[in-house]
Amino acid sequence: MLKRSRWIWVGSIGLVLVASLLVWLFFGERYVLAFQTVPDRKVNAYLPVSESDHFQLKFTHSVHLSDVFEEYEIRNEKLYPIQLIYEDTAIGMPSNAGEGETFEMKDGKYYISDLQGEFDSLSLTIGKIRANHTILYHDQSYPLKDYIEAGSFIEIEPEHITNWQWLRGVKMK
Repeated sequence: MLKRSRWIWVGSIGLVLVASLLVWLFFGERYVLAFQTVPDRKVNAYLPVSESDHFQLKFTHSVHLSDVFEEYEIRNEKLYPIQLIYEDTAIGMPSNAGEGETFEMKDGKYYISDLQGEFDSLSLTIGKIRANHTILYHDQSYPLKDYIEAGSFIEIEPEHITNWQWLRGVKMK
């Protein structure tokens, strides 16, 4: 009789552990920047983030061959532009700020801050030759071509995912 009750006890603990694992896998969530190819919406990589975090998208401008930095804040599953930093105002780059924004030059670079608007996602094509699109986050650099094939058209968007999705995806961190 004692052996039977022990097996029932062990079985109950096992059932609770399996149930807990399933709840964690399918109902536990993480907040990430998801990098997905378009149009198939296949997620290529995840970067874990937190609400109100900032990150930068750095790339080399195809004409000027100088670095451009776009800074964003992540809030409420949206991306809010914070500032734009670049070195040339010629082809493809603004020469002044929009209404409500600030334009200044410091140390040979142009800064546009107090940017307006919000985005559900950012769309871009991963450069094949010079662009070297890179995410800068918490003092770490994540070159996108290390995770996504160069030439791919992608969307970057903040979203909540399950731990199961997290385990199946490519982590950037």
